[in-house]
Amino acid sequence: MMAGAALAAVALLAACGAAVDDPAPLPTPSGSAASAVAPTSLPPLETSPAPEETAAEPEPSLELAPTATLSPVAKPTPQGGPWTAVTAAMSTKADVEAAAGLPASFQEFLGVRIGYADETGCVTTHVSVSAVHPDGFVVGDESTTCGDSRTVWGITEGRWHYIVAFQDAMPCRDLTQNDIPPGVPGLRCLDDVGAARDY
Repeated sequence: MMAGAALAAVALLAACGAAVDDPAPLPTPSGSAASAVAPTSLPPLETSPAPEETAAEPEPSLELAPTATLSPVAKPTPQGGPWTAVTAAMSTKADVEAAAGLPASFQEFLGVRIGYADETGCVTTHVSVSAVHPDGFVVGDESTTCGDSRTVWGITEGRWHYIVAFQDAMPCRDLTQNDIPPGVPGLRCLDDVGAARDY
């Protein structure tokens, strides 16, 4: 029995050596050894279907707001005085045309802004106006595809422009440096020590 085990070990070592040194195939077991080892079969390889090629979705074509076609706007001579509270919420050109209490030139400006992209590719989707000043300023909120902001518009270089747009309270001196008249209803800013106050 011992001799049989030794012969099997020598045969096994010889087979291993042959496999390393000689690329010849290993002998197939016969007799009881052949029946003791059950043949195994591997399941067929599962292949996933090739990914379907899909065309990349085209980027939306954003037409720029045609503000260049607007008539020049004369900036009023600063007179001071109070802001006038206005309630106007606009999401379409028809809303802009129907809004009361807004300067006609500002309505014309908004009429070509809502639904169009600006120079950065952001599309204006909604504007709410809360106050108007006779010196040529309007304050409100603007929603775009890029985010929302509290905004002060004014007339510069013969057109309505953003004077400031912000999400958090900004320094009061920035509003003053841009000649925005004080007393804006609901507009808060930070004084020189960082305390919030009404502008």
